Amino acid sequence: MQLKSRMNQQEFERVFYNLTENRKNVLQKILSGHTDMDIAEAMNITEASVRKYVERICYEFGLNNEPADSRRYKRSDLVGLFAKYKPELLTDSQSKWTKELAKTEDEDHEDITKSILYLLSVHKPVPEELKKVLRRMNFSEKEKKEIAKSLNQLGHESYLSNDFIIAASYLELAVELNKNHGSAHYNLGATYEKLDNLDDACHHYQIAIKYQNRAADAAINNLARLQILQGNSADAVKIIEPILSKVKDDTVKVSLHKNLAWAYFQQNSYEQAQQHLLICLELENNYAPAYCLLAQVQAAQGNRQASRESWRNFIEFYTHDQELKKAHCKLPELEICKLEAMRIINSPDK
Repeated sequence: MQLKSRMNQQEFERVFYNLTENRKNVLQKILSGHTDMDIAEAMNITEASVRKYVERICYEFGLNNEPADSRRYKRSDLVGLFAKYKPELLTDSQSKWTKELAKTEDEDHEDITKSILYLLSVHKPVPEELKKVLRRMNFSEKEKKEIAKSLNQLGHESYLSNDFIIAASYLELAVELNKNHGSAHYNLGATYEKLDNLDDACHHYQIAIKYQNRAADAAINNLARLQILQGNSADAVKIIEPILSKVKDDTVKVSLHKNLAWAYFQQNSYEQAQQHLLICLELENNYAPAYCLLAQVQAAQGNRQASRESWRNFIEFYTHDQELKKAHCKLPELEICKLEAMRIINSPDK
């Protein structure tokens, strides 16, 4: 969507600062989501006068106007323009603005994508009222994809900040708007996993797998990990082995080798487990989860000295990862391993 006003930032600033006080007052109330009646009462003028102000403000900003009797005053155009050039003036009066958005569902709303994305970014989690309004709006497929892409980014950022409920609200809306957004399905699966909603996590991982991209490989990895946690190591091996040689992303490849080693460890296949862990460490020599598992494999093989050294490496790199807030350091099983590592390291060496 392109705004109908062709002005640049400098022209926008000039028009904005040259507005009369009354026009500026009306404008700020529009951006806050107030209705014509609200503005008329607040300024002690008629609603007809409010509509005339809005027409003149739109004219000043180079926005096209419909005839006065059509009751289309391009409020959405104004919000879109200010979302682009002066978003700080868009207040968080969400409920009032969603009412205004609802009025546009049968109108030409070519210019409101930016304002919608702004609203979505400041209301956390996304309110049900706003979702209902968006569901009624006639977006084109291109517009849906654009909004879904931004929602996926917002969701991912919230996930990285450990705001999982907020992340889920963005990502649920992203996959609703664009059912074919593989990365959003993967991110939603990962978010549901953090919220202990494992059934829905697996459901979205399964969808993400269909798209044969990095997110699909990562989804396979996470599904395998969930199988291992449930004791289904054989299923995990069947999931990982067919794709292992095809994966190009080293970060995903490292995690796949680690999970495959974990599955083999559960099956008491220690040599195969160690082989995959050494591949992990060749790809990333400070990968804490690999040292954690390697310590357990070495202990099972009777090599206590090597196991203690791997535990020390695990604690060193795990602590460093926590400081950097790396994603793989947030796995709950690693916190359990940390306690075991500290117990072994601090016990007398016999």
